[in-house]
Amino acid sequence: MKNLNIFKAITLFSAIIFLQAFSATEVKAYTNCNFNSDNQITDDMSSYGECMADPTHRKVLAYKVGLCTELPYATNYKQVCDFIYDKTTPIELEAIKNASVSVAGFGEISLTEGTEYTHSMVLISNKTYVKSLISFPSDRHGTSGTGKWCWSNGGGVTTKDRTPNPMTVKSNFSVECGLESEANPQYNYEINNAFGSAVDTSIPALERNFPTWAAEASYTNRGWTNELMSDENTKAVFETTPPNWNTPNTNSVYWLAGRSINPSVFVNANTSILDLKFLVSYGSVVWYSGDANTGGDGAGNWHTDCDDTTPCVGRIRIGGFDMNVSAK
Repeated sequence: MKNLNIFKAITLFSAIIFLQAFSATEVKAYTNCNFNSDNQITDDMSSYGECMADPTHRKVLAYKVGLCTELPYATNYKQVCDFIYDKTTPIELEAIKNASVSVAGFGEISLTEGTEYTHSMVLISNKTYVKSLISFPSDRHGTSGTGKWCWSNGGGVTTKDRTPNPMTVKSNFSVECGLESEANPQYNYEINNAFGSAVDTSIPALERNFPTWAAEASYTNRGWTNELMSDENTKAVFETTPPNWNTPNTNSVYWLAGRSINPSVFVNANTSILDLKFLVSYGSVVWYSGDANTGGDGAGNWHTDCDDTTPCVGRIRIGGFDMNVSAK
């Protein structure tokens, strides 16, 4: 084993890599928001819709961070991964747009000299966070205010919450709107208790794995994994079988995420720095509606204030995340 002094940095990905957004009823790739030259979102919001935008911050709590020699799953990750962080107290990994952030707590690590690491993994809390500030050419309604600027207000969602028509009540919005000078973005949260099945997103699942995704995306390495776990050794189970989106409850606590490293990391006698890169670009999903009587993605109807003239921006949710690693 070779001891490495890790350069403790979480840095921005400037491009989308394997981006996948997690919603209450399914997992799907959302479309990007459209922006004008003033960086304002210009999507038609006369009816219900969602689009992806850059957040200002993205955060996860990681109990394990590792480099792996093959794609990690719940069943093999302890055999194929070498951990650079492995504790019962999580480390906070916060990515800030256009910034490199030093992270205390990794300490000195050991990796196997001469090893090719093709994948990374994190065992994170299934509660993750996003903070956003966005603007529009005209006014939008938020929880209690109205204006061209909207921001995450500290609210959140969980896949266990199946309350009908939640967007008819403005206090359920996780977005506030107003003047730029009034903006005070807070971390919104999302708790993933189930994923949409990779085979059929209308069915909740405990995993969403794509072993050949990188091949489809023309990347060198192969695949990525997402699996929910009740503890570090045990995959989560549904409370009701067969599972359905009316009762998608599980005993999940952790989210095991495996991602490809592109290009592979080789550890040799001269390796002294590891740089962890955490995706921020398009890491949030904006929910909106300009029609009180339309729903989507399980949202149902919206508040009566939502109309063509002044649409509502009801939720800012987490988008996908990715992680890459380089060594020097």
